[in-house]
Amino acid sequence: MRQKMYNGFIRKYQNVYLFIAILMVSGFLCGIIYSKFINVDDIAHFSSYLTTIDKGVDKYAYFVNQFLMGILFVIGVFLLGTSIAGIPIISFVVFTKGLQIGFSCALFVYTYQLKGLAGIFLTLFPQVIFDVLATFLISAAAIQLSMYIVYSCTNREKLDFKRLFNSILNDIFIAFLIILVASYLKSTVVLELIKIFTKM
Repeated sequence: MRQKMYNGFIRKYQNVYLFIAILMVSGFLCGIIYSKFINVDDIAHFSSYLTTIDKGVDKYAYFVNQFLMGILFVIGVFLLGTSIAGIPIISFVVFTKGLQIGFSCALFVYTYQLKGLAGIFLTLFPQVIFDVLATFLISAAAIQLSMYIVYSCTNREKLDFKRLFNSILNDIFIAFLIILVASYLKSTVVLELIKIFTKM
């Protein structure tokens, strides 16, 4: 019975992924709604940022910065999962990720109108797709870990830390690989796509 419960809490992420997806979509929709408060200064700043981001950028430094930020995010979410209070905090982090994406999409449209749709697919989507994948994976693992800790505490069962963390560490390693790929794409392909978009 304990083995069955352990497997259910550690390896069955379906419901957790659904929960994360709902949070992400809710955040995305709220980001679009919040975009109604975009002002002229936001639009001007965003347009200026896109037209100057590729000028004088040290691609290696940019790659290292993106990679380190991604690693810190993964480690931070994992550490939140080691506490009973981790679930609501991780949920808020996932929600704000969706909020940022929704707001960014709306900002593209407000700034460039129909051209903004091309900007979303050319410059925004390649940046966020891997970030979203990493967020889904590490958030699901961390929430599952926090749920198992809560379950073990309330049912007074001893945690099998070795098996538990071996499972979670596999997910962390995969998340690190996703972050590595994302950082490389952001510092190479995405910068070139931004150049193409600004010249359209």
